[in-house]
Amino acid sequence: MTQQTSSTAAGVVFKGRMMTLTVVEIRETDCEQIAAQIDTQLARAPGFFARMPVLVSLIDVLPDLARLAAIFHAADLVVVGVLDADEAAARAAGEAGLALMSSPGRGAENPPPAAPRATPAPSAAATEAETLDAAEDDSTPRGPARLVTKPVRSGQQIYARGGDLVVTSSVSEGAELLADGHIHVYGALRGRALAGASGDITARIFCKRFEPDLVAIAGCYKVADAIDEGLVSKPVVVRLDNDNLLIELQE
Repeated sequence: MTQQTSSTAAGVVFKGRMMTLTVVEIRETDCEQIAAQIDTQLARAPGFFARMPVLVSLIDVLPDLARLAAIFHAADLVVVGVLDADEAAARAAGEAGLALMSSPGRGAENPPPAAPRATPAPSAAATEAETLDAAEDDSTPRGPARLVTKPVRSGQQIYARGGDLVVTSSVSEGAELLADGHIHVYGALRGRALAGASGDITARIFCKRFEPDLVAIAGCYKVADAIDEGLVSKPVVVRLDNDNLLIELQE
């Protein structure tokens, strides 16, 4: 006799969960060009993007979404859905089997034609104040910092679990630094540096000479091609501001 699962021991349970997703902005319709640019970006940080779930943000364009999903799949990325889609993009996403997601406060360059919201958005002043409070609040307990006094060579990966990472020498191209807290590099920073690896949006990256392939905080990242040339080889601090990765010269 076939046994049925009782309601008190359900085999399928839906639970709410907040997750961090990477947004990929698409600004053209030529899928061949898109594929080439994705390959170029991924080559900057091989392995970092593997099986990464992403949301597609369409900036005034509507490419073939089924073809686009196949391109991402071939690049070992997983397309979850389309962010802030207009009516045409929503139909195309449905045909391609992609989800629709919206994120108030993001995607200002491509706002969805949504109906007015019943709940008013927070004022710019309130948002800025909350951001500053979060950035300046150092009350969150951290583990002991990990200190590295020797140069970090290509191929090395150093992870400061539960705390900050301090490197008093330089980091070579092809090396990777990860920390649940801040990252401090007192020499040249090349390779990849990922602070706030466990999701801490207040984490920062400080370095004396900024020459990385990739920097990231709490999953938000920039690759070398997206970094202002005026910041290269300069002392900088990297931080998050409303999900935007900011790179600023240190005083």
